Amino acid sequence: MYSTELTLNSPIWIVRKFLMDPLFISGVSGHISILKFKDKQKDEYIMGDRIRELSAPTDEFIALYILLRTNKDFKYTEGIFNGPKVTMQSIKYSGMSDDGKLEFTIEFMPKSLGDTQTRLYVATNVKYNDSLLDKMLGKSAVDFAKHIVEDHFATYARVYFPSLYGDIIRSLTNKETDKEKTTQGLSLTPLFEFSGDATSILSKINEMVSQLDLGLIKVNFGKVNCNIIVQNKDMKRAICRSDSNVKAGFEALSLIISAKGQGKMEVYSVKMEDLIDTLYTLA
Repeated sequence: MYSTELTLNSPIWIVRKFLMDPLFISGVSGHISILKFKDKQKDEYIMGDRIRELSAPTDEFIALYILLRTNKDFKYTEGIFNGPKVTMQSIKYSGMSDDGKLEFTIEFMPKSLGDTQTRLYVATNVKYNDSLLDKMLGKSAVDFAKHIVEDHFATYARVYFPSLYGDIIRSLTNKETDKEKTTQGLSLTPLFEFSGDATSILSKINEMVSQLDLGLIKVNFGKVNCNIIVQNKDMKRAICRSDSNVKAGFEALSLIISAKGQGKMEVYSVKMEDLIDTLYTLA
């Protein structure tokens, strides 16, 4: 296992957006080439011109793993690539070759350093279950993990990220409008976004509630709109509206259960000091 910490001149919500993109992560890694996408509605992997049939993001892939042998020769192996597995604290990817001789995980743990900076902890664990791979690669599993982190992800963060996106990020953070919403004096800091059907969104709501100290979860399914207030990892209040139909508490979730198609969930944190200031203003 190899890990390091990076500091990015970007708010955490932008960093998380990049890290939740499996196509971005696989590309920057330099050793993962996605071949097939898992269409979960059809329960099959699709490739070639059938990829255009994909109607929703997936987190399951068939990938070609590129293992360096010499400067002029490469070893390839095919296998499963999964991710992102997202929690409030981390974003994780994993993979395994079809023959079981290669396993790896890549985990990112971003932490906000304020409105304009993020500290990013990156950890990669690579396992070769075959001594032949060590000989072919000419380096240990730890060396290969270090190579992925330092020579690919750290280099991208240090050189390409600020060069390509620095101006855009500065423009967004100077405006502080698009991604920091204000509701009755409360600053809502975006933490997480998720899209899926009703079942997957309800599951993700339960997961987020168990990790959130103080915040707001917004759910939108076309005509169905819900606001869920979370405090101390407990759902304190939920209100869902569908046309003239309004439901509160756990009954509100029934509107999500019956919702059709794809919905979107947004999770925001609320600063305790903002809440106290608002209460003083209302007093």
